[in-house]
Amino acid sequence: MPKISELEDKGREGLHLSNLPWLTKAIGFNLIKGGLYLLAGEPGIGKTTLALQILGDLAGQCVKVLYVPTEQSLSDVKRVADRIYGLMDNGMRSSINDNLFIDTIDDLSMLPWLLNHRILPSGMEYHGCEVVVIDSLQGGGLTTGVGTKYKALLDFADTSKGAGITCLFVNHVTKSGEIAGPKALEHSVDCIIYIRKAFRLRPLFVPKNRFGPSTLDPIVLIMEAQGLEESPHVAAEASTVVGYSGIGEEFAEAQASVTIPRYGSRPGLSAPFLPSKKIQQLLKVLATLKDIDVVDLSYDVSCYIPGRHGYASVLDLPIIVSLLSSYLHQPVDSQTLFVGEVDLTKQVRPPERTYLAGLAELIVGSGLRTIKRIYLSQKVASEFGEMEPEEGRHKVGDVVEVRGVKDIDSLVIDLWPSLTK
Repeated sequence: MPKISELEDKGREGLHLSNLPWLTKAIGFNLIKGGLYLLAGEPGIGKTTLALQILGDLAGQCVKVLYVPTEQSLSDVKRVADRIYGLMDNGMRSSINDNLFIDTIDDLSMLPWLLNHRILPSGMEYHGCEVVVIDSLQGGGLTTGVGTKYKALLDFADTSKGAGITCLFVNHVTKSGEIAGPKALEHSVDCIIYIRKAFRLRPLFVPKNRFGPSTLDPIVLIMEAQGLEESPHVAAEASTVVGYSGIGEEFAEAQASVTIPRYGSRPGLSAPFLPSKKIQQLLKVLATLKDIDVVDLSYDVSCYIPGRHGYASVLDLPIIVSLLSSYLHQPVDSQTLFVGEVDLTKQVRPPERTYLAGLAELIVGSGLRTIKRIYLSQKVASEFGEMEPEEGRHKVGDVVEVRGVKDIDSLVIDLWPSLTK
């Protein structure tokens, strides 16, 4: 047997993605010829869009590629392709039309036949295709057991790899966020691309990558008319949001960091010195928001409360905003104060009048001008804005902008309107 120093390094030949620099950044290189890639995410998240973006990018460079849908009709595929490429110039469209092929199969067990009879033999229609996409593995009946169809998929993958054909398998995830299908599937592929959903944002991760480093911190994408693009928003690993506990003259600070666990690690919740049941309740509220996927994530939550006083329910709102801010990778203005208890129906409850009076005195009477905007329940927003701690002095509304919100849904729309259009 040769020594390791005597082994030949054959190198890796890549397929350049000219229009998807963020994907190249995520996977650490171009697509590797003969590589097996698994693209996973919940239904409707944009997997088909991304698959067609990849194929269109290569086809536009005169690379011959094949797309095999197992769930969508050909007319559905055409609509997605028209949406992505409809605004491109005629030259690019012609190149894509000439090099992007689409064919269907009735069952995943037909994949070896497709490869051996229509792709590999010289003179056949798909001979010379360098990339094949199977979208998706759920179409055609791949079950969680290792049976005939899964064996056919493995045979297809092994033969394709040997022929230098790059394969991209599109796959769903379960309700718990795990990749659907047998675990052996994850071990067989070279690279896993995992997409999550956060309103219009699509955080993308690469938890496994034999061709380069894993990408455990998200590449934040946004779904636009022509497909997935890198979001211009600055990603914040941790977010700090200002609140007021109702005691003293210092503001409280809620901090949260929402991350995807390292691949194979269990998600967790760390909230030192905070009531765990309360934090779990706030996470349940997050889970009820539309287009929010909070399964299988890790949460680190802390809250600085001046004077080391106990937790007050009015700090619910700053904590939940800090969780959302980190999850959505959207910053929160440090001069904005959040006040209110949040119940399981997502309603923002008003504080007691004595609390409001103390906050009004702090805002107007103390001379502090670090806060420019306050969010609280719409039930007391007008009343709070009219509060005048001392007769003849400023009202609260003269000093800060008071914004009333009914629930978390309306607050999110007010804070980040571009995400919910």
